[in-house]
Amino acid sequence: MGEFLFQTSYKIIEPNLVINMHFAITTYGSRGDVQPFVSLALGLMDNGHQVTLLAPGNFKEFVNGYGVNFYALHGNIEEIVHSPEGLRVLKTGNTFSLLRYMQKAVRKLQPVINNDILSGCADADVIISSVLCIQWVKAIAEKLNKSWGVIQFQPPTSPTKAFPFVGLNFFNFPNYNLFTYWLLGVINWSLNKREINKFRISLGLKSLKRPTFGSLRSENILNLYCFSQLLIKRPDDWPSNTHITGFMTLADRKTTYVLRQVDEILLRWIEDGEKPVYIGFGSIPIPDPELFSAILIEIIQKNNIRVVLCKGWTILPGIPSHPNLFVLDSVNHEWLLPKCSSAIIHGGAGTLAAVLNAQIPLVIISVFGDQPWWGSIIENKRLGIHIPFKQITTAKILDALYIIQTDEYLNNTRKMGDEIQLENGLQHTVKMLEDYFVAQSL
Repeated sequence: MGEFLFQTSYKIIEPNLVINMHFAITTYGSRGDVQPFVSLALGLMDNGHQVTLLAPGNFKEFVNGYGVNFYALHGNIEEIVHSPEGLRVLKTGNTFSLLRYMQKAVRKLQPVINNDILSGCADADVIISSVLCIQWVKAIAEKLNKSWGVIQFQPPTSPTKAFPFVGLNFFNFPNYNLFTYWLLGVINWSLNKREINKFRISLGLKSLKRPTFGSLRSENILNLYCFSQLLIKRPDDWPSNTHITGFMTLADRKTTYVLRQVDEILLRWIEDGEKPVYIGFGSIPIPDPELFSAILIEIIQKNNIRVVLCKGWTILPGIPSHPNLFVLDSVNHEWLLPKCSSAIIHGGAGTLAAVLNAQIPLVIISVFGDQPWWGSIIENKRLGIHIPFKQITTAKILDALYIIQTDEYLNNTRKMGDEIQLENGLQHTVKMLEDYFVAQSL
């Protein structure tokens, strides 16, 4: 990637100058919104920095298992998603409907969450925000007079002529592409401005009149996208504060969160036959569990395919005990996936990174949000097959599993895995954070 120098109006920072800092990393959502930040926390800690990771309280055991200091935020996204209304909206596959529901559900907790963030970041030198917390972290950083930046794992929200925002990718030409990001900002602002300004006033800050996303560029706020440039190339028209740094995974990191006994039992099962197919939808409940259960049973019983099923946040009815099936509630992807022949996943960025890093081909069964977008990228690059959940059948899944075991897909995934590992996204992200915030601290 080369050395990176941040230049301001007043100073140029030498590349090897590092000052140890206290980073407060704030995120909210599912495990996919938390796990990459655990990797980042460990990378910063390796360089001598202090880190506090703020996330929903149900991730305390997971985060502490890696030795990372945890600060609990109120609320539990798993419970919100599993409510009758949440499952109903999820089944529609409509991204905007799900986002509206989630926003409505979380809004009741937002004042309490904001107070949590305010307290949890009080002693930090730097605040790092996930995309879902940007508007609140901006206000808190102003109140506390802290430096802050943004790290995102989802599709880019930064305006560019190169491609449209993923939720509005009906066309692809420069003026339309720029329009989609403007529209995204307008919609986001119209839905949140009242609550944002109410919170800002409670902190003694001035109300805002323009969308928060626009301030990232105008205020030169560091904005990093932690996915691979091998999948999405950085647009030439992005400003100097916006970069793509690479995936951050927990490969080779030890944790007390995954029970060693479970690993040993699973390892014996894996070694007792052909490499299995991994199936996991992570923190996204499967929209139609009855349908998927029927397909799964047909795959393991009638087609003699061995499957490791990670249930995650999904409740699957009628799954029988069978020699071809090993069921887990959660698992360390970095440990398990290299032992599998392929993977069937929902297509979230975190699990996608783990699969590509494991150098195995995949099938993305997308449900909503950025998943269809990643699915189309993976399919176009001949790394796997994309099937929207609404179109799944046993036959389609079996055909996809057959196709991705051909030499073309196997060679492509091996090569992609090698190149992603060479990117060293964690090291590159940590270096950019250090360079940028050292410049602000001097």
